[in-house]
Amino acid sequence: MRRLIARSSTEEAPPAKPNLEHFAWLLNGAPSAPPAPLVYSPSADPADDLPLVARVMESYKQSFGRHRPASDSMWERDLTIIKKEIHDALSGSDIQKAARLLRNPAETTFFWGFDAIAKAPPGSVEPHENVIKQLNKSEDWKSLYSLWLMNGLTSVAEALGTRRVPYLETDPQQVGLHEKAAQSTDQVLDQIEAALGVNLEFPNPFPGELGLPSSRGIVGFRSVHAIYQAWRIAQIAKQRSGFRVLEIGAGLGRTAYFANLLGVKDYTIVDIPLTNAAQAYFLGRVLGPNFIRLSGEQESAHIKIMSACDIGPSAGHFDLIVNIDSWTEMSRDTAEAYWDFARSATNAVLSINHEHNGFTVRDLYSKDAAVTATRFPYWTRRGYVEEYLTW
Repeated sequence: MRRLIARSSTEEAPPAKPNLEHFAWLLNGAPSAPPAPLVYSPSADPADDLPLVARVMESYKQSFGRHRPASDSMWERDLTIIKKEIHDALSGSDIQKAARLLRNPAETTFFWGFDAIAKAPPGSVEPHENVIKQLNKSEDWKSLYSLWLMNGLTSVAEALGTRRVPYLETDPQQVGLHEKAAQSTDQVLDQIEAALGVNLEFPNPFPGELGLPSSRGIVGFRSVHAIYQAWRIAQIAKQRSGFRVLEIGAGLGRTAYFANLLGVKDYTIVDIPLTNAAQAYFLGRVLGPNFIRLSGEQESAHIKIMSACDIGPSAGHFDLIVNIDSWTEMSRDTAEAYWDFARSATNAVLSINHEHNGFTVRDLYSKDAAVTATRFPYWTRRGYVEEYLTW
């Protein structure tokens, strides 16, 4: 999210009371167009997904049997409390039950903590409302969420250079003057596509995904960020054939999906077994089951989904290791173990993380004289830092 700069006393200040227009000022430094109406994705035909479900179940059983959880990991606590239903289904033998849970994550806590398509655990705020209610408690959260999504989308266009960055040290009526004709979701996506040189598609295989409607599909929160992240990966790859990427903690795998669209074809995901299951089902549905290889499988594939217990020297060397919104969510010991792995398995790391918790990514590398760090605010979400590390 863009930073709000100081204005002189002669300029009109935003209202003191938090309201919709104030929120627009915080995001853009300028008044905003009316929020676009949000929509939920409808049910989608899973087609013949049972062979994919069977693969996900088998891989989960093997990976979980070898997994060694960190004792202080919130993800492991989640497994035994709020996600036990999912674990039991994937560990069991009832493929129809597992398929029902995989097909409709909005009705369970399966994706809680890494994607917005999730049912909140008892006592928690729904994922779409969670951040918004921290910023503004007086307005309808859906209007604020819509502004937030559109701000992220326009920030992607600005990062790509296909949309001008608003100049805030001027008459507020002149802010964003060059972009007045590009206000709708599809118009901003047109700008992004013009820079990327590809046609974007936003697959919505799950019912209940909330986002901005567009002719390319419903544009949800994580997808907005995944476009930028995939572009940065492709920018570093520079169309090099055989460029190998490994992402540590990949959420639902949306960045891998868009990176593939942008030509990055050798992509490995490392995560805990339960999140691996979500990634496998999502990517298997939107790209095709033959496009992915799961833990325990041997077939070649563009996207490899690997359990954290499998990383090590046998994983080979990667041209880039990526971590987004997870390094500083781990325990310090786990984060340092992943950093040690990255130090030995690549010469370049792209990190996009916040610095709110007990340690930062900079704490992991700052005493290593061999590391050269480029560090700057992340374009599409205020409070996050993008760091490109090489050695």
